[in-house]
Amino acid sequence: MKKNLTIILLIILGCKIGYTQQAGVKMPPMILVEGGTFMMGNNEGNKEEKPVHKVTLNSFYFGKYEVTNQDFKKFVDATGYVTDAEQPDTVRLKHGLPPRGTYQGSWKKYKNGNPVPVGDSVKPVANISWFDAVEYLNWLSKETGKKFRLPTEAEWEFAAKGGTKSKGFKYVGGDNLDEVAWFLGNSGNRSHNIGQKMPNELTIYDMAGNIREWCSDWYAETYYKISPEENPAGPERGTHRVLRGGSWGSEESRMRISYRNNEFPYNSAPGFGFRPAISGEPAVKKETLKPADNLLKDLDTKGFVDVYGINFDIGKSVVKPESLPVIDQISTYLKEHQQMKIIVEGHTDNTGSDAKNLSLSDKRAQAIKAELVKNGIAADRMETRGYGSSKPIADNKTAAGRTQNRRVTIKKQ
Repeated sequence: MKKNLTIILLIILGCKIGYTQQAGVKMPPMILVEGGTFMMGNNEGNKEEKPVHKVTLNSFYFGKYEVTNQDFKKFVDATGYVTDAEQPDTVRLKHGLPPRGTYQGSWKKYKNGNPVPVGDSVKPVANISWFDAVEYLNWLSKETGKKFRLPTEAEWEFAAKGGTKSKGFKYVGGDNLDEVAWFLGNSGNRSHNIGQKMPNELTIYDMAGNIREWCSDWYAETYYKISPEENPAGPERGTHRVLRGGSWGSEESRMRISYRNNEFPYNSAPGFGFRPAISGEPAVKKETLKPADNLLKDLDTKGFVDVYGINFDIGKSVVKPESLPVIDQISTYLKEHQQMKIIVEGHTDNTGSDAKNLSLSDKRAQAIKAELVKNGIAADRMETRGYGSSKPIADNKTAAGRTQNRRVTIKKQ
C-alpha cells in the first residue's frame, strides 16, 4: 500500500525525469533510452516475429508510465475532444468508416455502460484508438513545447528489453511474469493502477501487461524481412497499425517481448492504450557534423549558418525526426528576433540532371520552412531557394562529402 501511494504521489507531482517540467500542463515522467544496437524479433515466435534482425536506434525519451485516465481527461476537458469509441455509427459512416459493431465501452464508460469511477484516475486510459492517441500527443506537444509522438515498434521493443542495460529477461523486467505484469493469470479481468508491478532495467513500468500500447508504425506481417537496420519506422503504408505489449486480458503465451499485435487505427478496445515518446539526439553519427550549438552564434556574427544535421527524407517529403532538435533551435531564435526575416537555401549533391537537382534542393528548403511554420514561425518571414548542386562544399565522390552537400543554409535577409 505504501508503494502504491508513493507511485501515485510521484505522478501527481510530475516527476522530473529526462526533461524539466514547464508551466501549464505538466510534463509526464520521461526516461532517456540511450541509443544502441540490439537484435529485434524472435525466431521461436510466430511468423510475423521472424527473422531476428539487427536494429540500431538513436536515443529517445520514453514514457515511464502508460497515459492514465486523469491525463486523458485533462485533454478532453481542454479541447472537447470526442474519441472514436464515442462516435455514433452515423458519424463513422460519414467519414467512410465501418460501423463500430458490438459496444466495447469508451475511455469514460465501461462496456456495461457504467462510468469509470474517479478512483480509477491512475489506471491506464483504455478504449483508445490510434487516432485518439495521436490527437492527445499533438495537444500535449502544444501545451509543453516538446514534440511528443508514439514510439516506433523498434523503439518499443528496445525499451522493453531494457535498452543498453538489458539483462536478457524473458519478459519485460524479469523472468517471473507475475512480478512484472498484469495479465490474464493475475489481473482479475481488469486493468490496475500504473506502477504497481516491478519496472524493467530502465525503470519503465507496465510494458509487459496492463494495457496494450499503440506504436506509430503501419503493420506488415513480413516487414522484418525488409526492415532497414537503422531507425526502422515501419512500412510506408498499410491498413493496420502496430500494438505492442500484452494487456490485463492476455494469456501468458502472448506476453513475450517480441509478440506483435495490430488493429485498424480507428478501432479501440478495453485493452488498448498508449504511452508517449520524444525524439532524442542521435546515438551514432556517421560523420562529424557541425554542432547545432553554433547556430545562434553564427547567425549573429556571420549572418548565415550551414546546417548539415538536417536530414531530409525525400521519399516522404518530411524532415526526419533526428533533425527536429535543430529545427527547434532555429524556431527559438526566430521567436526571440521577431523582426528578422530569413532565406532558407536548399542544396543537394549531384544526383542526376540539373532539373532533378534543382527540384530536390527546392523540396529540401520547402520542408524546413514547413517545419518552422509548424513551430509558429510566420511563413512570410521566410523565403526559400533551391540551388541544386551548384554550390558544393565537399567532395561529391565520398559519402561524407555528399552528406555535407545535402545541407540547408539559413541566412538573414
